[in-house]
Amino acid sequence: MAMTEKEKMLAGLLYDANYNEALMEERLKCKDLCYEFNQLRPSEIEAQKTLIRKIFGKTKKSFYVLSPFWCDYGYNIEIGENFFMNHNCVILDCAKVCFGDNVFIAPDCGFYTAGHPLDAEQRNRGLEYARPISIGDNVWIGGGVQVMPGVTIGDNTVIAGGSVVTKDIPSYVLAGGNPCRVIRPLVQKFCADDLEQIMGIWVQTNIRAHSFISEDYWKSNVEAVRRMMPEAEIYVCKEHQRVTAFIGLIDDYIAGIFVEEGKQSKGLGKILLNHVKQIKERLTLHVYKKNERAVSFYIREGFQITDSQIDKNTGEAELLMVWEKI
Repeated sequence: MAMTEKEKMLAGLLYDANYNEALMEERLKCKDLCYEFNQLRPSEIEAQKTLIRKIFGKTKKSFYVLSPFWCDYGYNIEIGENFFMNHNCVILDCAKVCFGDNVFIAPDCGFYTAGHPLDAEQRNRGLEYARPISIGDNVWIGGGVQVMPGVTIGDNTVIAGGSVVTKDIPSYVLAGGNPCRVIRPLVQKFCADDLEQIMGIWVQTNIRAHSFISEDYWKSNVEAVRRMMPEAEIYVCKEHQRVTAFIGLIDDYIAGIFVEEGKQSKGLGKILLNHVKQIKERLTLHVYKKNERAVSFYIREGFQITDSQIDKNTGEAELLMVWEKI
């Protein structure tokens, strides 16, 4: 039995988008509802929500869609909890367009599942194809962003304003540009699955940064530090789900910032430090005096040397450094 044009559309095959009467009727029905939605006064919030529930295939309890808004079919759009879409957004939902929880979308954005053949003859016959779009949880889409067919954007990611997203963007990154690319990782909380990666970075970073201390000292402390890790407040940066850097805190004390070999001088330490500066009023730490690179880094980042002492475990001089929020 031959597939209908709608079945072809939903299956990602070439289909007749422009001249098929059944699809044309569905689009007109949806656009009439969009038109009705766009004529409501801004104060008619409940009426707006009622219409969006009619238009969208799936909604949850809390959402706001600001007019004007346009889409093609509506039933292919699914939104999560606490969804917000600002003015003048367009969704061409010939395939599924799914948004997770806590997604914020700025004005003038577009989400386009529809694509056209490169062959002019096929285009002129009204043929199109559609690829689904998926947006994860806790995503912020900046103003004027355009998301192309088949794109997936991971959880906890921010897309900078004006970006054109042509390829998948992973979780926990800031991305931007045309075409959109990852600019830098975003800090996330430590989870138990990260422990072995973190311990590998911890021992290698300490050995590399402290050539004036025996390697055996750091290796002999691995198990003690491993036991302490779950009790600390730890934040990490990841690349392709692999930890590349982390910072450990005990209250307002920085136990250390550790960056994977090959990832130094890429700003990861500063990213982690800036994150904890946003959530702490005061930070303290000890750093070995001979670790001149680390001392210079913390001074550049606003820390002041307030005291010095001898570390009884290594016999090395260490500095107490303090940062306070102004």
